[in-house]
This record gives sequence, C-alpha cells and structure tokens, in this order.
Amino acid sequence: MEGYNFENIICKSEEMKSIINNCKKVANSPSTILIEGESGTGKEVLAKAIHNYSNRKNNNFVAINCGAIPKNLIESELFGYEEGAFTGSRKGGSIGKIELANNGTLFLDEIGDMPFDMQVKLLRVLQEEKVIRIGGNKEIPVNMRVIAATNKNLKEEVKRGKFRDDLYYRLCVIPVVIPPLRDRKEDILELIDYFLVDKSKKLNKPFRKLDKELLEKLLSYSWPGNVRELENIIENIVNLDGKMSIELLNEEERMEYCKKDKCRKYLLYKRMNEFNLKKVEESTIKKALDYYNYNLTRAAKSLGISRNTLYLKIKKYNIDIENSV
Repeated sequence: MEGYNFENIICKSEEMKSIINNCKKVANSPSTILIEGESGTGKEVLAKAIHNYSNRKNNNFVAINCGAIPKNLIESELFGYEEGAFTGSRKGGSIGKIELANNGTLFLDEIGDMPFDMQVKLLRVLQEEKVIRIGGNKEIPVNMRVIAATNKNLKEEVKRGKFRDDLYYRLCVIPVVIPPLRDRKEDILELIDYFLVDKSKKLNKPFRKLDKELLEKLLSYSWPGNVRELENIIENIVNLDGKMSIELLNEEERMEYCKKDKCRKYLLYKRMNEFNLKKVEESTIKKALDYYNYNLTRAAKSLGISRNTLYLKIKKYNIDIENSV
C-alpha cells in the first residue's frame, strides 16, 4: 500500500491538520476508530494512512464495503465458510475478511449500511476476538485493529433504530469527522495545484495553470462529491487543455451556470438518454444473473465488470437476488 501515508494527504486547513495529528497519536492503539464524512472526503485514504503509520503496517489492510454486498452474502464475506456450508460453496471452504485481517487492520466501509442482524454478529467478534466460519464450530482467535467509516450520522441512525447502540459505542471509541470540502477552501486550492501537476504527468499533457475565471468557478462550487469530484474535474480540465466540460457540474448548478434555453434543452435531452441507458443496463444485468443462475462471479465476468461493481449495480437497481438464489 505504498503512497498511502499522512504526508501524501494534501491539506492546508487547520481542521485537516488537526485530524492528521490526532490520527498519528492513536495509530498504534488497538482501539476502534469511527470515521464519519460525506462520500468522497477520503475516509479510506485516511484509514490506510493510519494503518501504514502503525505497528501493523507490515500486515494486511483488509477493506470491505458493507453497503455494496447483498445481505445474503455479507456474512460469508466477513466470516468465511467451511466446505459444504451452503449450496454453491467453494471446495475446501473460504477464509473470511476478518481472518485475513488478523494482526492487521479491518476497514469496514459504509458500516451504516450493514444489515441489522449482522451487526450483533460483528459485535460478538469484536468483544470476544474470535470468529467462527459459517458451517463450522471452531473458534478462531483474531487480533485486528478495526476502523469503520460511514457517510451517515450514526447517532441519528441509532435514534431511528437503524443501527445498534451497543455496536455504535463499540466502534466509536475514537471518533474522527472529516469536514466536507466546501467548508475548507484552503484545501481546494492545494488540491487543485496537486491534481493539475499529477494529471498532467499521467496524461502526458503540458502543465497549464487555470485562468482566473475558471479558478473562481471551482472555488465557489459546492463540491457535493468532495475530493473525488474535484480530482475528476481536474482530470477533465487537463484532458481538454485547460477547459471544462459543463456536464461535470451537478445538475442544479449546471442549470444555474447555463441559463440559455439551448442549454436547458441539452440537459433535458441528456437526462432522457441517461434514463434509457439505465434501463438497458438494468435489463442486461438481470439477463446475465438469470442465465448464470444468480452466480455473481460468473455473471460479473460475462458482463466484463468486477463482482464488487456488480454488487453496487444490483443495489442501485434494487434487483432482488435473495429470493432468486
């Protein structure tokens, strides 16, 4: 995991500097960390930096996206399973993410999306430091540092009964809240400079500074996608030799930015095409799943995408696979 360290986190704001300093202090602690922040703020980057700064850096950093995996598969992904544990299980069984993270770090991304019944099972592992594979009865000791992340307000999720309070308090021993990019303008300038240099090198393009008008637009933009969105927009600008595609702004701000009737017609046309493309994609995924009897690995391979990407698309289109397996 080279490149993921605190020195490579681009920031100038006092808020981010304080977060990094505090994370350095607790890097070697076995206590759990809960990172909260909007999508695209760099929660996984921070988690990897903590791991690489810790005394566990030579062991595995194992990440799992709790919101990307269907309910009926997340338990086997986390806990692993023995041979014959269920129909379609691999010969010899399979090791789970928890075991893989032994002596290292387990990163639970989007923990707020973990199914409620799985939360109590995870809590038991954290309390007892032992895991039992599905279909087995042997307790396997595990020694891991757990870092969880979410784009939700877990306190509110607890109040609404969507997240277990005991698991919340078990995870939130060391809370870290990453502020959205729109609240730290100093970091926007630093990140723009960094991504301009980085993308120019990677795309073999001459380095060009942004003109004043474009820079002002970027500084006044609300950045709903945070650092990830900024990186993508700078890559677009470098590809277009200092210009920017209007499609990259979010829809509301795109309409504000372009008041002309021609632009509104274009956006309506684009929205209609996006709707049609989504329908085609959903239909193709359903056909692939049906053809391969809901074997996600084979269906993903036939579609030319990763299994994790297929998970996300299944969730996006609300495709019911639990009652189809």
